[in-house]
Formats: sequence, structure tokens, C-alpha cells
Amino acid sequence: MKSRLSLLVSVVVLGASTTLFAGDLSDALRDGKVSGDVSVTYESRSQDKEINAYYSDTAYSVGSVGLNYETAKYNNFSAAIGFRAYKTLWEDDDKFVTSHGEGDASERFYQDGDYRAMVSNAYLAYDTNMLHVKAGRQILSTEWLTKYHDAVTAYITPFEKAQLEMIWTDRRGRVYSRDLRQMVDVNANKGIYKLGFSYKLNEQVKGKLYALSAPDSHDIYGAKVNFDSNANDVTFGGLAHYMQTKEDVLVNDGDMMELKAYVGFSGYTATLGFVKTDKKAGWGSAANAGDTVVPFEEGDQMYVADAQTTYLMVSKSVAGVSLTGLYGITEYGQYEKSEFNVWAGYGFTKELSLNVGFAMTDEDSSDVTTTDMTQLNATLAYKF
Repeated sequence: MKSRLSLLVSVVVLGASTTLFAGDLSDALRDGKVSGDVSVTYESRSQDKEINAYYSDTAYSVGSVGLNYETAKYNNFSAAIGFRAYKTLWEDDDKFVTSHGEGDASERFYQDGDYRAMVSNAYLAYDTNMLHVKAGRQILSTEWLTKYHDAVTAYITPFEKAQLEMIWTDRRGRVYSRDLRQMVDVNANKGIYKLGFSYKLNEQVKGKLYALSAPDSHDIYGAKVNFDSNANDVTFGGLAHYMQTKEDVLVNDGDMMELKAYVGFSGYTATLGFVKTDKKAGWGSAANAGDTVVPFEEGDQMYVADAQTTYLMVSKSVAGVSLTGLYGITEYGQYEKSEFNVWAGYGFTKELSLNVGFAMTDEDSSDVTTTDMTQLNATLAYKF
């Protein structure tokens, strides 16, 4: 049923674009934009001890091709459709059974269904200066809703300096060159609703209030304030963010506090962050459909009960290479772990780029549920 729904959305989008431009279809097709990429990714993970399918030594390479088409606008309407197809190029162990299939790659590139291609975008949009509406498969990057969603989103500017955010989402998945996960329900068949209100007090301060409701599961309430300013050649600012959940299924409600401060000078940007969770329930059900809080490649313990994380991130571009280093310590209950990440990106040409990531965790040896891990990934992409 769900796969039929995705196909139906794709057909509706294509049909809508044809109907919208029926009066001058040739101009619509000519002015539409085709884009895509050919990517090859590599990843290896080395564990101090193999605990389960996730915490196991794996190495693999996967190639993928992405293709997207977006129509030109007509009376403020537009439509888009996109696909990504995958091919496993190499696996150190192609017989290894993971949680989502067989072969080292299947822990990142799920094989819960026998498929190697997936719809990445399929939406109809309506845009004006005051209203932006999108219905269909799309990428979300907002509090507690991230990655690809089958959703309806609306961003409205009711008056100057204000924005109203309204979202309903039904399913969530991942369709990236480094990650493939089929679309699954985010709250059985009941979906998640979000309402947010943002207001820009002045050029430096912006605030936001938001609420999410997952019927018969949980509700989320949050508030955040951003501050951004500069003095001569120095930029600086910060973020204060608080969230709490009201649980219908879990015994205890969760909450989280996030604080960040940054300063930028001479091409360097340094960010100091602190995240703390509820002592009994951690984040509760908040992260079921994604989060924008965890900065690490792993960062698993940031979600759990009685956890507090302090991290420092530094970014700089050197000789055309964008570099970011991140180090943090998480204390959770009676345990403590640390994680170190490095990301580097370089564009050989406008079309060809390479991104490399390295992660190393130093876990608490007393916590038998986890283990030290080293991870290396690299993705080469040609965009057209």
C-alpha cells in the first residue's frame, strides 16, 4: 500500500506539471531544470569488540545515480520529481547478516525490501512572497523532523518579521549517496503535526515557539532564541533551546536543554555547545522523526537519560579545503564517553567534489552495550 502511494504521488506530480503547463507545454519543458549526480561512497567501521550487527567491523563501497527534474513556475505553481538508484560495488563480507539485509553495506543501505532505487523527490509546490506550500516527498530540516518525508508543509509570513510553520508528515526515510532507508510510518498511520511561530525581534535576535503532536503517542513543546551579531571583523552569537515531551505511551516525560555560542574571526569559526537531557527519560519520544541537535557522526548517548554533553567545533577553509573538527564528552548516568570527528571537503572543479569524514569514539569500558569505534568514509560526486 505504501509503495503504491509513493508511485501515485509521482504520477500525480508529473500529471500536475503537464496540466499546469497544458497551454504551452514546450515552454514549460524548456524552462524546467534537470539536475543530478553520479556518486561513489566508501565506508569502513572498526570496533574494539563486535557486539551486534550494528557494532561490527564492516567495509564497503556503493555507487549511486541521482536524477531530478523541476518545472518552471506557472501562476506560482511548480512541481518536481527525482529518483536515486544504487549499486553495491564492493563489500569486505558480502555474506554478513546485518539488521537490514545481507552484506556489509546493508546496515547503511537497507535491504528490507528487494529494491535498489527509490523516489527522492515528488512534490507539488506553490510559492508567493508570503506563502510557500509543498505537498509530497521532500527534505525537512526543522526541529524534530529531518531527512526525507512524505509531508505537506506551509510557511506563511502573516506580517513583517514573522513566520508561521505548519507541517503534517506521514512517513520518513533516507535517499542519500551515503544512506538508503525505505520510507516508514513516523507514527503508525496517524502521522505527526507541527506548528511553529518565529519572530525576528531585530537584526540580531530571533525567537521561535513550536509544538508537535503525534496522536496517541506523544506531544512536544519547545522554544528557542538565536542571537547573531558582529563587531568589526568578528562575528559572534549563540542559541538557547529548550524542549519537553508529554508522553502518552512512555511512563516518563522527557526534556532537553541546548546551549551554543560561537565566534568567527579571520576565516575561523569556533562553536561551544552544551546539551542536557531529562534524568529519567532523556529526550523521550522527541527524536523519533529526526533531530537537529546532535552534531556528531555517532553521538548515540546524547539521547539517553541523565546525559550531558559538552563539545567544541572549529571550522576553517585552507587552500580550497573546508575543514571541520569536533570533539565532545558525554556523561550519562555513571558512564562517560568521548567522540572526535573530522570532516574535509574539496572541489576539484565546479562539478566534481570529494568529501571525507573520520570518527573515533572512546566509550566507557564499564558500559557493556557499546564499544570503541573508528569510522572512515569518503564520497566522490560529479554533479550535473
